Amino acid sequence: MFTRALSIMLLTCALFSGQLMAGHKGHAFFWVKNVEQQLRHEADSDELRVAAEESADGLREHHHWQKSRKPDTHFR
Repeated sequence: MFTRALSIMLLTCALFSGQLMAGHKGHAFFWVKNVEQQLRHEADSDELRVAAEESADGLREHHHWQKSRKPDTHFR
């Protein structure tokens, strides 16, 4: 009896939690004051993306190098 009541209460809370959270503002937007600030922001984003891609490429090469040195212990 107790578990059934608890299940119903949890189900009810789960159903209405979406409505309650929909009223809150979930995203913080980056408001641009001028064009110069927008260009600086985009340049910073591009630099971060390029650095992340280079880091991923280096890690991928290192992984393939380590994998090539190991003997095959499994069938493909």
